[in-house]
Amino acid sequence: MRYRILNKERFRLFLEENILSIFTGSEISGEEESTARDALVAGGIGGSVLIKKDKADNYRFVVKRIQPFKSFEISLIKTMVNEIKKISYLDSNKEYFKKFEEFAIEKSICEALSKTSSQVLLNLISAMDAWSCRTYEGRKTEIGFLISSKKAPHNINANLNVIDMLREDYSAVLSDGKKTCIELSADGFIMQYLNLPRAKNPNLYSPYEYLRMANSSIGSKIGIVLNKMGDLLFFKDKMLAFARKRGKWMCFSHEEIINRLAERRTENVDEVRKAIYLSALDTSFNGTGGCIVHLNKDDEFNVLKHINKNDILLERYYEQKCQEDLSQTFFFGVNEEIGELPKYYEFLRKENGAKLAGLRQIINCKKFYELDRQLRQDLLAIDGATIVDSEGDIVAVGAIIQIEAGSSGGGRLAATKTLSKYGVAIKISADGMIEGYRMDKQKLRSKPIFMI
Repeated sequence: MRYRILNKERFRLFLEENILSIFTGSEISGEEESTARDALVAGGIGGSVLIKKDKADNYRFVVKRIQPFKSFEISLIKTMVNEIKKISYLDSNKEYFKKFEEFAIEKSICEALSKTSSQVLLNLISAMDAWSCRTYEGRKTEIGFLISSKKAPHNINANLNVIDMLREDYSAVLSDGKKTCIELSADGFIMQYLNLPRAKNPNLYSPYEYLRMANSSIGSKIGIVLNKMGDLLFFKDKMLAFARKRGKWMCFSHEEIINRLAERRTENVDEVRKAIYLSALDTSFNGTGGCIVHLNKDDEFNVLKHINKNDILLERYYEQKCQEDLSQTFFFGVNEEIGELPKYYEFLRKENGAKLAGLRQIINCKKFYELDRQLRQDLLAIDGATIVDSEGDIVAVGAIIQIEAGSSGGGRLAATKTLSKYGVAIKISADGMIEGYRMDKQKLRSKPIFMI
């Protein structure tokens, strides 16, 4: 089969396989009429995007996702559509056409990152791809580069081109993108080896391990990292801007996601939800998976029906849980004599209180957002759910959730949807996908509110 023109069916497939996959959770929801006066790509109602391939087309695809599209994202989609138009009349078979499509997407992303260094970024993607499936002395390769806005001197040694360096085995061990990197000129020549300075702000929009690289990607400087899992991370303006995980591109709209994490706005809530989002991001790129919920103020005690008292870290929640257990016992008419339940601090000294005692000592009465990011990441890695109340106090860590009857999906997803009745519940898959859920009060069921 040969592709001489990008027809409507093929263009829809291109959108679904290439563009929409970058903006996780987006989908074509339908079509609307269009005229030659309408732009190829434009913002639509409710934060949607309207897309067509030619000005003369009498239709536009309506693309929606859970969170609205931002102006930067709409501009990027426009660049991608214009790039694909350049290859729409190529006489090529399916395999080659697919390669052209992938290149068009990569080229658009590189230009969005840096107009002056887009070609260098494209070359680096190809060269680092080769290292992503190789090892050096049995170790997975990690490499980090920081591209400046300045070109190399006109008389620079041609052998200092970074692509020549990446063909050599020694390049696999010279930097890791976490604490060290190699600075490149805007045209791709090796300038110097850098020890990346520690970031003064620990809450940059970046995976925890790469805070130093994010902190150094300021102004016109662009950071690019290949990690041990074979993922490519791109940093701009002190944040993670794009990533390619398991061969799929992702675009990050950090603040938009954070804004969807709480119903009420207070200073404490803002700190809590940012900490929760950053910890979900850390867990995603650490590859451990996890589940975390930020409770609504009015539902903080209601969630206890799904938690065992052996997992509760705070005295007031433990006492409430004990009262509920007693109430349930009397309600169902159990004739056993119920002895007095131990006070919380007595309970912590019992044999089954070792986990709680240890976690309480480590957390040291701090709120979730007051903890070091590395510790938060470690807590989320514990099997089970991490539960944080509306003010940021940690109710439970590693809690095994009693899911509701009829819950679907795997155990982690079922627990996430169950917990979403009481706040925003976030599931982080081992493959890195982050999904947020909240209860739809009209339909009385869990609904996704963001996906990345």
